[in-house]
Amino acid sequence: MDPLSITAGVVGIVAPTLHCVRLLVKDLQNIADAPDAVTALTNDLQSVGLALAAIQAITDPQWKSLGEAVTAQSKASITCCQTSCKRFKTSLDCWTRHSTDGTLSWRDRATLGVFRQGHIKSMSEQLQNCNITLTSVASIATLHSSLQQTQAAEEIKTMILTKETAVNDAIVATYDLSAEISAQLEALILAEPDEDETDADQTSVTKQVAMEKKALGESLKVFEGLLLVIQTAAANAQAGQGPIVTFGSHNRGQQVGINSGTISATFGGRG
Repeated sequence: MDPLSITAGVVGIVAPTLHCVRLLVKDLQNIADAPDAVTALTNDLQSVGLALAAIQAITDPQWKSLGEAVTAQSKASITCCQTSCKRFKTSLDCWTRHSTDGTLSWRDRATLGVFRQGHIKSMSEQLQNCNITLTSVASIATLHSSLQQTQAAEEIKTMILTKETAVNDAIVATYDLSAEISAQLEALILAEPDEDETDADQTSVTKQVAMEKKALGESLKVFEGLLLVIQTAAANAQAGQGPIVTFGSHNRGQQVGINSGTISATFGGRG
């Protein structure tokens, strides 16, 4: 697939996803006496909105520096976020159908306060993971610009190693959370509904947890792709090649300049 079309695909999905996030934030903020879990969810959505805005700011050369795999997986991760936000908005409209003027009826408050807690918690976790994933992508893409202004090879190595540590930590945390979510999903599938909980309630949270598991899988692929990008840069920076830093593979990509005749940084890779 043409790398430019992949990049365009990411750019094309960000704006509608950001729109979905903002609509959901507006709906949640219109609930004047929302439970604490709903308020926390609003904050998570706002954080994702900032992360999506950072993704929008990534330039074509920066996407090329990340490579086709990371770009495609970033799109998949954003798509999961958009799907979840749309589904949650539909559910929220149903959960608050007895309320008017932003004030929860006692019936809807009971629903949000008890039966939907699992759904809301799962959605919050998914948004938090999405925020970390997209922020990592934007941060490492920005390394493209930072290296152009770096004056010392040691500073380059420090920057790269810092990013490598952060991504490694994110991979470990994602693996751990994925294992927890898999166990939770299995328990939900086998469990009988609690007293006063309908089959629809249980189905709702089960679908959300399943979506969270899928989103974690997409994020893991993004992190693994970012780690490969960083490790390639680290290996080249530390090898006996001089202070050359290459992002991507097979020695193709955007040449970003030579600094003082001693530092050359190349981004990109041939698929």
